[in-house]
Amino acid sequence: MTNPLKGQVEVSLGTETYKCRLTIDSLIKIENELDMGILGIATKMANAEVRIHELFVVLRYALRGGGNDIDQKELFKIIEGAGIVEASKAVAQLLADVLSDPNEKKKQAEAEAQMT
Repeated sequence: MTNPLKGQVEVSLGTETYKCRLTIDSLIKIENELDMGILGIATKMANAEVRIHELFVVLRYALRGGGNDIDQKELFKIIEGAGIVEASKAVAQLLADVLSDPNEKKKQAEAEAQMT
């Protein structure tokens, strides 16, 4: 089970679902590695200008942050198996989650808890 208040989300890639998490540290590493701010990456996603390498970098840090021990070769296979469109959707979901208001996440989690 994931905890959205800690930035954990589940992402479906192909036939598997992975726990992912982007921490401040991982966001800084992504920005440094891609030489672009996280908002710039999100904007590129929205404009359908993102490169596969950029998808790879975000997914690598998100999967590792979620506790998955995945190496480069394995991540290539995951992206290839899921497809570029599905990998793009996963990265877009991760970035949207990171960039959203944490107070809204808390309110949503509380509302969901009350419904059960």
